[in-house]
Order: sequence, then structure tokens, then C-alpha cells
Amino acid sequence: MAASRSPTHPPPAKSPTTYNPTYINCISRDILREIFLRLPSLGTLVRAACTCRAWRDAVVSSPKFRCQFRNLHPAPLLGLFIEVPNPPRSRILPATPIFFPAVFRDRDLVTVVRGGDFQLTSIQERSEVSLPGTIMIDSRHGYVLLIHCVDRLLTVFNPLLRWSKTFGLYEETIRHVQLANPQLVCSDEDPMSFRVVFLGHDNSRVRATVFSSKTLEWSILPWVEVPTMPPNGSQDRWIEIEGCTQANRFLYWVYTHNQIHFQDGWFTMALDTTTMEFAFAELPPILNEECWSFHLHLGEMKDTSPCIVYVSDFNVGVLLCATEGDGAQSWYIDKVSELHTQITELLGDAPLVEVDVVEVTSGFAYLAVDMGDETLDFRWLLSLCLETMELDKQFRVAFIGAVYPYIMAWPPANYGTFAQCDDA
Repeated sequence: MAASRSPTHPPPAKSPTTYNPTYINCISRDILREIFLRLPSLGTLVRAACTCRAWRDAVVSSPKFRCQFRNLHPAPLLGLFIEVPNPPRSRILPATPIFFPAVFRDRDLVTVVRGGDFQLTSIQERSEVSLPGTIMIDSRHGYVLLIHCVDRLLTVFNPLLRWSKTFGLYEETIRHVQLANPQLVCSDEDPMSFRVVFLGHDNSRVRATVFSSKTLEWSILPWVEVPTMPPNGSQDRWIEIEGCTQANRFLYWVYTHNQIHFQDGWFTMALDTTTMEFAFAELPPILNEECWSFHLHLGEMKDTSPCIVYVSDFNVGVLLCATEGDGAQSWYIDKVSELHTQITELLGDAPLVEVDVVEVTSGFAYLAVDMGDETLDFRWLLSLCLETMELDKQFRVAFIGAVYPYIMAWPPANYGTFAQCDDA
């Protein structure tokens, strides 16, 4: 039988356990970056980086980390700007861009959208511009490019930062020169700088006119002769621009001559935004064989390489660009897929009148489907993955054809969200 303990002698005290607390701002940058690489999205990374100054510095001080994060987590699509027709009394004005947010499971991306000014209200507060008569002409790198038709002004606007820059629209002084829609060129190294590029063209030449945010001036570059004019080209042949995109550091335009592409063919011109030099290439003859029955759109794949998507009846084709050893570019058909079966599975057996490709970006093509009903301007918007060629239904809306996806860009390291982080 064990001896009973004396009630007057307490049991011996246990030795205290020693804890070594670790504070979040003491974690090394290398470990932090390994943790951050496992976050689900750019929106989550922004929230984490704003936890304390040390975490922010771990993100913004490493270009290698930012490159790794981009490769693992493609920039998320936050929504679509769509040009919706104005009410009947205002039909004289251009269509108004309306933002349709994407559907998220990521709460951080929901928070990002809620915090942005996607209704352009901060632009309305500016006295020098009037929002009626404003149209969107580009969406790139977290910015949108707007033209104010009444005031003859351009605005570059970042809805997430609520930052904008308004400047005068370039006015061509030569009567016979036509201007394609301007394109917005941004820089990864300096996100707060930008250029706006106009393409001017006449019956045989092209030239670029560039606005720089650093100089706040327009510069006109020299004329370049187009080498792919038809051999029997006469003065009444005209360069017809059919679309533009941006991929890597190049701006691409598709063009033909006087809209008789089944005789003269389709071509691309590429403007290197670093050297500001033009290059030209011919598209495959299949586009000539399709004659007038197809729609095409320039865009980019997920790896930012250029592509062309065309729709003929209910078939969709994808063209990719290859660079030869001498630096010359050539286009080839990568794949062709039939869409009618997939569309009827998504939308039912209603008669299909027309399928049009309205935008191509980040490896997805956005298709507008006309069901032939009596509802004016209403069409289904579908997204097509260019890798799997699988369709997904987005929504049905009245719009007049222009769609601008808004993709979240990496926040500037010393501006906006990151710059507002406080020390823990």
C-alpha cells in the first residue's frame, strides 16, 4: 500500500516550459516568399503583403519572386466591360461601357472588385470631361483607355487605383490619312508610365504616332511603305485595318486591301514597341477561301504569344505565329473545331443565326451568339478556351459588339495599394 502524502506538504512544483515566440515580422524573406507562392491568387497576395511593412518589402524587392508568382498564378479576370446601347432618346451618343464582374470563389478577388471604381464615377467628377459620349477603346495592364468624343480628349484610367490621366486627342492634319483606334502600351518595369499609339495609314503607307506619359507630348514617326501591296496596286486601293492586339512587346494589326481579301489576301503588320519598327507577314490562304463568311479577331494566348481566332459559320479556327531564324514571323493554322454541337448543348435547340468572335485575350476567345429571336441587340456571350476548345456560358446581354476584358495587373510597388501599407 502506497504511503499517503502529508496534507501539510504540497507536491513538488513542475518545471516551467520555455516558449520561444516567433513574430510574423521576424520570418525571413526567403521563407515568406515560399509561403506566398502557395497563395491562391494575386488578390490574396496583395492582402497578405499589406499585413506589415516587412511582408510588403519581401514581395516588392524581388523581381524573381514576382515572375515566379505570375507563372504559377495567371492574372485573374475581374470582369468584362461591354458596350451597352443607350436608351432610344440617347441613341445619338456612343454606347456606354458597362462593367460585368466575373463570378469568384476567391473572396479576396471579390474584395478587389468591390474596392474598384468600375462605374467610372471618379472620371465623372472631373470637370474637363463629360461622361456622355465616352467610349472605351482598350483595356490593358490594369488600365482602360477612354475617348471623350464631345471633348476630343483621351483618358487613361486605373479603376483599382482610381488614378487617371487626361490629355488631348491627336488630330491628323493630312486629309487622306486614316487613323486606326489607338492602343495602350504599358510597362512592367514602370507600371505608372504608359504610351498611346495611333496607327495612321493611306493607300500604301503606315506610320505610328505616339503619346508618352513621360513627356506629355505626341511624336510622329516616319512613314513606312507597305511591302505587301498587290502587284497591280493602283491609287484607289486602300489599306483596310480589321483589328489590333498586343502580345509580348508587339502591336499587331490585321489588314487587307480595299476589302477584296479574296483577291489580295489578308496580312499582318507588327510594330515592335521597343524599336518602333514595322514587320509584315501574310496570313494562310484558308482565310481567302472563306471569302465573306467569317469573322476574325487578333488576341493572345495564355503565354502572351499572339494568335488569331476566326469563326466561319459554326467552325472556329486558331492561328498561331512562329518566328523564323532570321526574325521573320509567319502564321499557321493550329486547330479548327466545330461549335454547333457545343452551342446547342449550352443554349438549347433554338435556331442559331450567327456566331461572332468579339475578343481574344489570355487564351480565351469571347463569342457573341445571335439566337435569332425578336429581342433587339440581346446575344449570348460565351467563352472558348483556346487550349481545350471547350465552351462556357457567361451571360445574355444587350450589347453592340465591343467587349473589353479587365484583367488584374500587378500593383505598382511604390504607388496605390502597396504604398498604403502600414507597419504592423
